[in-house]
Amino acid sequence: MLPRSKYRLTTAPDTSLWIQVYYNDQHLTREEIATISGASDVYHDWWRRVSPDNGRTWSEPVPITEALPGVPLEQTLPGGGGVVYPQIVAADPQSGRCYRFYMQRLFPGRKPFEFKTWKSSELVDHVFVTEQNGPPRMLRYEEGAECDWAQPFDESYCRSNLAYFGVNAEIEKDGTVLFPVTASVWRGDVLHDGVCLMRRAPSDGQWRSSNVTLINPEWSSRGLMEPSVARLRNGTILIICRGDNTPSTPGRKWFVYSTDNGRTLSEVQELRYDDNTQFYSPSSIHRLIRSTRNGVLYWIANIVPTPPKGNSPRYPLVIARMDEERMAVIKSSLETVDDKGPQDPDIIQFSNFCVLEDRETKDLEIFMTRWGENPGRKWHADCYRYIYSPV
Repeated sequence: MLPRSKYRLTTAPDTSLWIQVYYNDQHLTREEIATISGASDVYHDWWRRVSPDNGRTWSEPVPITEALPGVPLEQTLPGGGGVVYPQIVAADPQSGRCYRFYMQRLFPGRKPFEFKTWKSSELVDHVFVTEQNGPPRMLRYEEGAECDWAQPFDESYCRSNLAYFGVNAEIEKDGTVLFPVTASVWRGDVLHDGVCLMRRAPSDGQWRSSNVTLINPEWSSRGLMEPSVARLRNGTILIICRGDNTPSTPGRKWFVYSTDNGRTLSEVQELRYDDNTQFYSPSSIHRLIRSTRNGVLYWIANIVPTPPKGNSPRYPLVIARMDEERMAVIKSSLETVDDKGPQDPDIIQFSNFCVLEDRETKDLEIFMTRWGENPGRKWHADCYRYIYSPV
């Protein structure tokens, strides 16, 4: 297992501390976004702090109260509740141009964070991006109304361009930005979940979308979620997605790809090992990242020995090399990031992590909350840092 150290302690009893760390310019300026939670998918008390020297020293944490000027992170409106998640930051390492991705989640007819079920048809998600802290732009893959931030429950808006953001943005040497999203489209009265790729062209600064690729509902009960993107050496764009088990299909991860620079996405395929054998993976976050030290494309995810049930178990967490020709996981390369120890409760999870390549050392840093690590106090969890040194 990788060496780990406690990075930051949770700030309140029986809460979990979740942290995302990014570079926000072309230099060594790190930005850390932190939040706490005491219930599933319910986040309060967001903070931001900045380090000008690659994490050696930090500013004092500053509360984040607005996602955008005049738009609170959480609000109750006449038509229901609204929440904005300010989680994904990506900076062009050449120019320093900074992109911030936000997800707005609406709860029609309910208070913020009042979940009836986990069905996507009962939530309204949209993804926005700002550039250099400019005005927000909604990422669109179909016709539909724009957002009125003061009155967002317009039916045309709530039924179009529904999107849940991906886990990373890929910024290429020419300034092209690739950002995948879960796309939910209505077919009559049924909402179908798939994936599409948003692309920002440096020539005109416009965001364009690929087609939306849907997954067979017999393969995944919750569509394609939390996509991660990478450009392969041969120019193909690969997107790996989280799925969920069904009565006929155990938990897997799925992928689509594009051979025309992201204009069109392929049909969905099951992610397998390089010898074409299958593996099990729960419904959990994952991440592609290429090392600039050795050029290898890595995939970090939960791979489990038996069929999972929904989200569980989320251990062990492994890191593996990708076979870029086969678009497969190299079985012999699996290394354990963390696993359930003899003192750890069965509910422990290794998920919802953030990955950063240190621009000085070229090590990969994984920031992860060991949720469920305290017996009898499952929501009391600190954030740890793991170091992986590519060879």
